[in-house]
Amino acid sequence: MDRRTGGIIGTIVSALLCGVPGIILACMGLIAVAGGQSPEILGDSAKWQSTMIGAVAFLIGGVVLILIPLIVGFFSLRKRPSAAPSVPPAATIAHAPPAAPVQPQAAPAPAQAATAAPAPAPQPKPASVPAAPPVAPPAPAGLDASVQVVYDRIMALNRPTAPYQIIDGKAQNVDLIAEWKIVDARWYEVFAKANLTKVFRIQMKLDPARREVRAQDQELNVSWKAGVPNLSFDASFFRGQKSSISFGTGYAFTENLAPGQVYKYKFNTNELKKPIQDAIASCGWTYKGVAFGKL
Repeated sequence: MDRRTGGIIGTIVSALLCGVPGIILACMGLIAVAGGQSPEILGDSAKWQSTMIGAVAFLIGGVVLILIPLIVGFFSLRKRPSAAPSVPPAATIAHAPPAAPVQPQAAPAPAQAATAAPAPAPQPKPASVPAAPPVAPPAPAGLDASVQVVYDRIMALNRPTAPYQIIDGKAQNVDLIAEWKIVDARWYEVFAKANLTKVFRIQMKLDPARREVRAQDQELNVSWKAGVPNLSFDASFFRGQKSSISFGTGYAFTENLAPGQVYKYKFNTNELKKPIQDAIASCGWTYKGVAFGKL
């Protein structure tokens, strides 16, 4: 049991054993003082004197007993000053011996002139030709070179067998838009089997200053009429960031590519975001989800 816990217990015990009786004695002293003011006692000086002596004794005893738990609590719960760290005396601190002076070595004696071979005549050095600086490839027209790399890497995710597509987003004042191919007649049957009631698209803008792709999700309602989907926004139109939630019945579409590459889709948000995020990360950029406001 540590010192603070022991102090708290000691204070509680002393309050019960001393503080409570002290309060009772003090109350009895006050009652005696009040009783001594009655005309019956005031008329008898001896009785009044003995009553006052008893009242004062009760008051003093009560005050002393009340002070005991206060004193115990003060000395047991106060914070003691921490001891200063001891510093070894100066005599015990070891000093490294001074390094021995380095003796200068004598220079080797020069060879005799009779035995020395004649030095060859210095040949003039050819003038050095400065290397031409590397020429950087020209940036594609309209886009910064690094932006073009990221743009092309994301667009390269398009393939005929994938149920999503990535298109240019200039018509909607963004750089790229990723969406499911639900409005493509060749994919009506696949999405109809999944019984999708909501889909979403991702709008993206490329920020070369911060080397990030700012992305925002848009949720759309899907209504089916004679097997043909109709996309619309409702009053509760969502714009922000969607977690990985599927809006279908759990029907899975399997995309078979090269041997060993199989993709299964349940049309949730992560299946569309993950390839885009991986493509952006491979370029050294960051995928930045925007939940509120404009891109």
